[in-house]
Amino acid sequence: MFYMGMQVTIRDVDPKVFQEFKADAIRKGLTLGVAVTLAMKKFREEFTKKRPLFTALLKPFDGGKGSEHVSEEADAIMYGE
Repeated sequence: MFYMGMQVTIRDVDPKVFQEFKADAIRKGLTLGVAVTLAMKKFREEFTKKRPLFTALLKPFDGGKGSEHVSEEADAIMYGE
């Protein structure tokens, strides 16, 4: 895998993390540039994918006969309505 790319300078990289990353890239037979490109792609995939809303996890349920006004009753108890 070869990319015709650009040179970049990156500041504030943890030296230990960088050395481990570089060693992993070498062990996999990748150049540092290719490994960083793959890492950036993975980062973008992880942080740009849509996550389900919490409310999508909630499923409606039937509380049975007599539970039609439970929410209003709870509000009256909690908020004095």
